[in-house]
Amino acid sequence: MEISQIRKLVSARPFKPIVFHLDNGEKQLITHPEIIVTEIMIIAVDNNGEPVYIAPEAISAIRHPRGITTRRRSKRITAQR
Repeated sequence: MEISQIRKLVSARPFKPIVFHLDNGEKQLITHPEIIVTEIMIIAVDNNGEPVYIAPEAISAIRHPRGITTRRRSKRITAQR
């Protein structure tokens, strides 16, 4: 898959979870927007907080899974006195 297509999908805001479908049949779900895309490597974080390294040429498709949302941090609103 072309780097420009990958960058466009991962930089979309608001971020939507992505599933990378790989040539070897594996799937890698990414739910965090912290993704680094270079010409030779994609580095992301999986659901367990572990780094994931994917060669762009190994990606056969990218999809947005249904029913999976990103984890949003709640903003605390404090009353001012």
